[in-house]
Amino acid sequence: MKRAKKNKIGFIGLGIMGKPMVVNLIRDGYKVSFFARKKKIINEICKIGGIFVPLIKDLPLHADTIITNLPNTKDVKEVVIGKNGLLHKLKINSCVVDMSTISPEGTKDISATLKRKGAFFIDAPVSGGEAGAISGELSIMAGGEKKAFIKVKPILSVLGKKITYIGGSGSGQICKLCNQILVAQTINSISQIIGIAVKAKIKPNVIRKALLGGYANSKILEIHGERMIKSDYKPGFKLSLHNKDLNIAKSFTRSLGLNFKGLNEVKKIMDEAENTGFSESDSSVIHRILEKTYK
Repeated sequence: MKRAKKNKIGFIGLGIMGKPMVVNLIRDGYKVSFFARKKKIINEICKIGGIFVPLIKDLPLHADTIITNLPNTKDVKEVVIGKNGLLHKLKINSCVVDMSTISPEGTKDISATLKRKGAFFIDAPVSGGEAGAISGELSIMAGGEKKAFIKVKPILSVLGKKITYIGGSGSGQICKLCNQILVAQTINSISQIIGIAVKAKIKPNVIRKALLGGYANSKILEIHGERMIKSDYKPGFKLSLHNKDLNIAKSFTRSLGLNFKGLNEVKKIMDEAENTGFSESDSSVIHRILEKTYK
């Protein structure tokens, strides 16, 4: 019997990323109690061994480690420390692992509140999109008390291939903001390369294939480049969520006294894409906005 079968985990947020995470945890032998709203997801996860808990506040009765994967700071605060949140029934030394992307300031507030309860809060945002969540090969950036991180690391290792402890509370989120800035601007650059290829009457995929063999190689060029060339924008990561992350990034960089032109420019493009109706598409859909400027 696997040692993992003795561990109990709670999970909230079974969306594009969260559902495959839960599936991987159950397959690895963890006993997972979860909260979800959609009946289809509830039935699907119960069928493979998950235990549905109808009230969020009751999850701490089923597990000492609870993972959240939610859209924004407000949602995480409501679920963890809100009126009907996890806080009220959390046991001493319990740990909430937040794998959402939220503000570093919000993370610190939640962490301080849980600490007064004798519990821990680890910010562990991820990169790798839906494909990484399904394969269990996400990159995980963790912040919080190191002893709590060490305790939950075996769980994270089921979900991610590269797990990096960044530092104190909020530092995982700061690292994720850096990731989101880099990804957004790289998507922008790849769109421009496709624009060059089209204008020069060269097949974009030929240039992409050549670049994948050199220093310009990246997951963004490999995955998002193909999406842009094929105009296939089924979301691996929704534009609305990426744009939300860039809002947080702009706010945080301003708090540091920094003002980045590249970030400002790609944020405007994402705003336009969202206003055009592309919120639910993959964030690489900004190419649809940019390619109009290449003509």
